[in-house]
Amino acid sequence: MAGAAPSFIEMELRSNDTRRHWSPTSQPYAPADVLMQYLSWGWIISPVVGLEEHWHAGVRRVDVFHFELTKENQALVLPVQSNPVVRRLLSERQLKVVLLKRDDVSLSE
Repeated sequence: MAGAAPSFIEMELRSNDTRRHWSPTSQPYAPADVLMQYLSWGWIISPVVGLEEHWHAGVRRVDVFHFELTKENQALVLPVQSNPVVRRLLSERQLKVVLLKRDDVSLSE
């Protein structure tokens, strides 16, 4: 029997052989692969994740998760739109999601 099955993050990183740069000054939301890159570089996710809901025409909701990441004495908040990778990460790590009020959310301009 070969070793243990690769983790979800390992599988996602293997399928992402190119690295992406993300800056809040050029893109308001980071792609999920940028979040995965930070995790592969040793950044730690806070156990509490903020959820920002956007409603379009009152019937279609788009969720943005705000992940607080830390490494040594550095910290950053990474806003990522909901997608299957993000939802699976939330589930597997059993992260607590808290709804953010619109006034609580500040995106860099």
